[in-house]
Amino acid sequence: MANIHPTSIVDEQANLASDVEVGPFCIIEGAVTLGEGCRLISHIHLKGPMTVGTNNLFYPQVCMGFAPQSRREDHNVTKAGIVIGNDNLFREGVTVHRASSDIPTTIGNNNFLMAYSHLGHDVILGNHCTLANTSLIAGHVHIADHVNLGGTGGIHQFCRVGRLSMISGTMAITRDLPPFVMLHQPIGAVSLNIIGLRRAGYSEHIPAIKKAFKILFREHHSNPVAAKLIRESANGDPLVLEIAEFIEASKRGIVPATLKRFKLEESEPQD
Repeated sequence: MANIHPTSIVDEQANLASDVEVGPFCIIEGAVTLGEGCRLISHIHLKGPMTVGTNNLFYPQVCMGFAPQSRREDHNVTKAGIVIGNDNLFREGVTVHRASSDIPTTIGNNNFLMAYSHLGHDVILGNHCTLANTSLIAGHVHIADHVNLGGTGGIHQFCRVGRLSMISGTMAITRDLPPFVMLHQPIGAVSLNIIGLRRAGYSEHIPAIKKAFKILFREHHSNPVAAKLIRESANGDPLVLEIAEFIEASKRGIVPATLKRFKLEESEPQD
């Protein structure tokens, strides 16, 4: 039987694994499922429908499952809620809103959401992502695996963020950020995430990805033409084809390079 502190309130609709720990002053409201190894430290409010996998840790003041922040939203109508995978860490004050459609707001596995970060309604967050303090993710954003977002970083609604990409602190995007690309200070320059690619075991793909990066950000093509040229240059490289497919699927457009032009070698981070 779950270990529930006497000051906490757990709805009879909730389904808690036998080893779940619910600390003081928590509220679990509605149809909330918590898998094995989940721990709620204290002062947490979870509102269903919500399905949470195993070994997730919730720090104080986490609040999840409430209605989207939209003037058009009927707060009395609950559609799909939230689905969370395994081994996620939610620090103090994290907020996640339920979906406005029939597809739940979704969080994958092994993610780290630092204090006061926010996921809006209908967000799809992949696996192994890190969102630093007060990261702000608007509704309908899709974030792929192994993405890092710096403190107070922001992502506009309906944007997509590609795999193994990074956004530095205080930066925000209003267009799509392709896979393997960094957006960083001091002027919002884009560069390749060379270190991230090496750490992921993709060193052999870097020369081909550099060529794709140059086509997209240095040669001033329209996005459709850039995607076509990148696909033609790929020689079957799956990571380069991933970049081309990401560009082709973009509806908001791709983040621009800055007005100041950098040589590719100058924009690469050093080990």
